[in-house]
Amino acid sequence: MASDASGPADGDRTAAIIERLVPLLDSTHQVWSTAQERRRLRAFGFRPAVESGVLKREWHGAQVRVGPEELRVIATDGSGELAWDPQRGVTLDGGPFRATPAGIALADSINGLIHGYERWVEAREGREERLRRGHWSAADRRQVNALAETRRLQRLLTGRAARGRRS
Repeated sequence: MASDASGPADGDRTAAIIERLVPLLDSTHQVWSTAQERRRLRAFGFRPAVESGVLKREWHGAQVRVGPEELRVIATDGSGELAWDPQRGVTLDGGPFRATPAGIALADSINGLIHGYERWVEAREGREERLRRGHWSAADRRQVNALAETRRLQRLLTGRAARGRRS
């Protein structure tokens, strides 16, 4: 039925999305798992889930669940699940992430939530506090400016990526 039309262009797009998505999800999960940040998440509208230590929030057609072990984005229409687990990385429906329409929609959903949350923190507590919270990616040990990264990822997800890439 559905053919795997992931040619070189789709593979390149998947790689480009993963290159931006992995550090963003890694650093976001690390920050969102801290006790102080969990209080902010509750103020932002996250609620306790049935699972111990997990907070959840509905966001633009998806349910986002943040726990100590992983971050999951589940499409409310049942079309897929994107998960971040520090050991397995980013997965789509239990397998490797691919830039399928469902994968892009889920990545766009979590990207939008992270962007909205970071803007909310900045409006509420100021730019310095937002940056001080320290998003760090274990993958490359650089600090991640989550707001800037969500903008870059948004361009990739909508197909408006810049032609050249910085090294």
